[in-house]
Amino acid sequence: MKMNFKQKNIKLAIAASMLVSSVSLSTAGYAATATDNLAVSTSVAMSCTVEAAALNFQTYDPTASANNDASAVITSTCTHGGSAKITLGQGAVAAAGSTDAAPLRQMINGTDSTKLRYDLYQNEARDVVFGNTTGTGKGFTASTGANTTTVYGRITAGLTASVGSYADSVLVTLTY
Repeated sequence: MKMNFKQKNIKLAIAASMLVSSVSLSTAGYAATATDNLAVSTSVAMSCTVEAAALNFQTYDPTASANNDASAVITSTCTHGGSAKITLGQGAVAAAGSTDAAPLRQMINGTDSTKLRYDLYQNEARDVVFGNTTGTGKGFTASTGANTTTVYGRITAGLTASVGSYADSVLVTLTY
């Protein structure tokens, strides 16, 4: 019997040593590691959209002593933080001598083709002309969401005008 007990102990010791050996071999195979960093990057391009509301003057009275003022809003949505500039063209029926820097805008009467002068400005005081050059355009840095720019219009009092409806179309350009 004593022998039998010893055989059991030997068998148990052999089995235990095989188990320990196999575990230590498998963990030794995975004990080392290597690392690296995954570089992740992108760039954000400047992008914009622009929408101009109509500028509608009240009915003009050539005999009135007050200027006829109106305003409209240009809404632009651009990539946050980007710089942009809005410029306004001379209009479809610009007067002789009109330039991009000093536009002489006119509306035309749909009935008899007479013209009525008007001006567009960058500010409410109406003393900074809104033109079609870098120097006469209005720049801004885009914020999140919609950015608005107000255009202030004026028909000077006392101009000669025929009865009828007048209209013009001015190109709005957003450069970014």
